[in-house]
Amino acid sequence: KYLLSTQSPALESIALVLLDTQPLVDLLAQTLHPEAPVLVNKGNVIASGFSKELDELRALRADTQGHLDALLERETERSQIPSLKIAFNNVFGYYIEVRNTHKDKVPVEWVRKQTLVNAERYITEELKAFETKILSAEDKIQVLENDLFVELIGKLQQQLLLLKTNAGILASLDCLCGFTLLAKKHHYC
Repeated sequence: KYLLSTQSPALESIALVLLDTQPLVDLLAQTLHPEAPVLVNKGNVIASGFSKELDELRALRADTQGHLDALLERETERSQIPSLKIAFNNVFGYYIEVRNTHKDKVPVEWVRKQTLVNAERYITEELKAFETKILSAEDKIQVLENDLFVELIGKLQQQLLLLKTNAGILASLDCLCGFTLLAKKHHYC
């Protein structure tokens, strides 16, 4: 647009042969995160809103504590055990801890995982499913982002001729700009 509005026939002729890349610009804008890192494996490469699955995994990762708090509230209300605690350790994963004074209120579907001096630790199907989901979310995010990026590269490769053509034209324009700056700097006629 800018080149077409100049008074220079040379610049106008360059502008007329440039191919429209707006669809590619739009594709990149909707696919890539505005602050994407240089390396894909650093994460946060794909824009929010581009993939529903990716957005759900990111939301799960971001709100792990919120999910655990909601589960704790439901289980506390259901079991009528006021001192329930949900925690995580590397050996047993996520668990619900019940003090020995409330052991008799534990629902039958809870599975005992560990016995402590003053408490018992349990797991539920819902907690186990959540644990699997949250622990695999990070890996799934990385794989999904990589797959979406590879898909984007594939779409861009289909437009290589357009990109190469415009690159050549812009290289000529860059050369002319360099000549212009040099002529102005050294007062060439």
